[in-house]
Amino acid sequence: MNKENDIIKRLQKGDAEALRPLMKLHQDYVYTIAYRIVKNREKAEEVTQDVFIKVYQNINNYQARGKFTTWLYTIVYRTALNTVKKNNTINMGNEGIFEDDFYSQTVNFDTIDKFDTSKILWRAIDQLPTMQGLCISLFYLNQFNIDEIGTVLKIPSNTVKTHLHRGRKSLKSILLRQYHKEEII
Repeated sequence: MNKENDIIKRLQKGDAEALRPLMKLHQDYVYTIAYRIVKNREKAEEVTQDVFIKVYQNINNYQARGKFTTWLYTIVYRTALNTVKKNNTINMGNEGIFEDDFYSQTVNFDTIDKFDTSKILWRAIDQLPTMQGLCISLFYLNQFNIDEIGTVLKIPSNTVKTHLHRGRKSLKSILLRQYHKEEII
């Protein structure tokens, strides 16, 4: 049995302390998905907190037949959408996950480390339309399959495929506008 399953069983038995390690395992991804939807750091942090409260309150509704992350990200998605509806706007500003001017500099991929490459990729994903960014993040970074993404986002599998296809094309275009092809291959 894996660590996540042990934590979930502890939570289902009422062990509130088990929430902390569960948060540690998933908070970065929860925040990322929330940020993709609300487009604001403070709101994404609030959504992240709300999600883990909901997880704790509803953990007995989770059935181990499906992946826990699918159940979790469904909660994230719905909570973030409700936050947007409550605020009645989506912040479409240029606020990004990374606020330094790293991206305005010329980048030589031979001299940057894995973390910097990751920052470049996240910055490019951050520029995608919301649904494309969500689908790309869930598929490649969270390794959800197309059906799982459809379940989380409540959209048909073919729509997920369309968002993935358009997202990949847009991501390529964004990266090629900012960097030379030789730098990113």
